[in-house]
Amino acid sequence: MKNITLIGLSLVFSLFMSSCAGGEKANNQETSALVESTDLEERLINVDPLLSSVNWEGTMVGVYKHTGKVGLKKGQLVWKGDVIVSGSVTIDMSSMTQLDTLYKTEENKLVQHLESPDFFDVSNHPIATFEITGSDRTEKTVSGNLTIRGITNSETVNDVVFDEATGAAKGLLSFDRQKYNVAYKGSTKDMLISDVVKLSISLIPGK
Repeated sequence: MKNITLIGLSLVFSLFMSSCAGGEKANNQETSALVESTDLEERLINVDPLLSSVNWEGTMVGVYKHTGKVGLKKGQLVWKGDVIVSGSVTIDMSSMTQLDTLYKTEENKLVQHLESPDFFDVSNHPIATFEITGSDRTEKTVSGNLTIRGITNSETVNDVVFDEATGAAKGLLSFDRQKYNVAYKGSTKDMLISDVVKLSISLIPGK
């Protein structure tokens, strides 16, 4: 009986030690994974303003749409692993152009009106910015703070395509112009203009 008891105690002790060893191994694996995920180096990539682009689109409700471009002054993307964690883009509002030919004039009357206080008030607010606060590769989104006419709101860039190898990114940002006081105040024509302005953004890294 004494021998049986000793054998039983030995088995319990062995199982206990085996369990402890397994738990220690699992904990080591979890710790290793945690270190790997938190120790990724951040990469700062400068955006090339000349190669990058921002195309805009505005619509007269149920009638027609205008399209154009605005240039970038500068931009940066901060990558951590394969995720954009921060960055910023500065848009030169004074570089606005019209791409469509509808009602296009040599005097660029459409652009002049868009630059006026009726809309973007470019003389007082020559730049617009987008400060990146995070991104989600699964949802294909980049979140951040958009500032136009000195007014800032949280916005989301959708349908984002990342190029991890080059650090390039592109996506679509739609915003409500009324939230930024971009409105043809005092005119009933403002009711005919869609509140949604669409931006197609393509950011290309510089050398």
